Amino acid sequence: MRGLLLSVRRERILLLADTHVGYEVELRRERGVHAMSQTGRLVEKILELVDNYDATAVAILGDVKHELPIPRESAEEVKNFLKALSRRAPVLITPGNHDSLLQEIAAGIDGVEIAPARGVLLGKYLLFHGHVKPAKEDLEKAEVVIMGHTHPAVIITDDIGYAVKEPAVLKINTSRSKVCRALYGEPCKKRGKLKVVVLPASHPLITGVDVREIPQMIAEGRTFLKYVELKPEDVEIYLTDFTFIGTLADVINAAQHTQH
Repeated sequence: MRGLLLSVRRERILLLADTHVGYEVELRRERGVHAMSQTGRLVEKILELVDNYDATAVAILGDVKHELPIPRESAEEVKNFLKALSRRAPVLITPGNHDSLLQEIAAGIDGVEIAPARGVLLGKYLLFHGHVKPAKEDLEKAEVVIMGHTHPAVIITDDIGYAVKEPAVLKINTSRSKVCRALYGEPCKKRGKLKVVVLPASHPLITGVDVREIPQMIAEGRTFLKYVELKPEDVEIYLTDFTFIGTLADVINAAQHTQH
């Protein structure tokens, strides 16, 4: 599953990121690729997860929709996507950089709540998309930050050289003080370690970005991870079934060894 099940108080929240409804519109416009809409498949999979894990709610960490700047072709598809989910469970959304006009699209749909883009704090978990700075008071209280935006993936190569790219989940162990200083110019009141979990894209046609390329992508982009000290040995990589692949340092070293 390209997400997490989060237990907070009496709630069991299915966490997903980057559903990118309407991605097929860009494939057709920009690349000339005529792909079938994956929205029905996406809804079916999410509802299957809701049932299998007895989830009481669904939270989508941004980029619910894909089409920018104005969703001319996909607005109705996004609306139907949200309606289909909210009929089964309440839906909480922390908007992402692709979610322009999402508030208007979701207006009047029962069971859909759109939180501030800076995130929402649920117990010890801070949930947001990852393209803006979270509120300092939330980061001071959180023990775990869960985000999307980066679309991590890992390349797995077998003994005969066959390679496949798979969506991945990252767990980054970092210093809260260093993150706060980088973000706000001063340390947070609460010190110690902070965990940052990065979810893969949920859209079936989006595999993601090779984890080895993420440091460079972070340096060039607008992301919360720009403020996180990314030591390769402190970045753990998991497949979506939570098989542990190794650290980013392990993956980089294995790739260098293969090249030699």
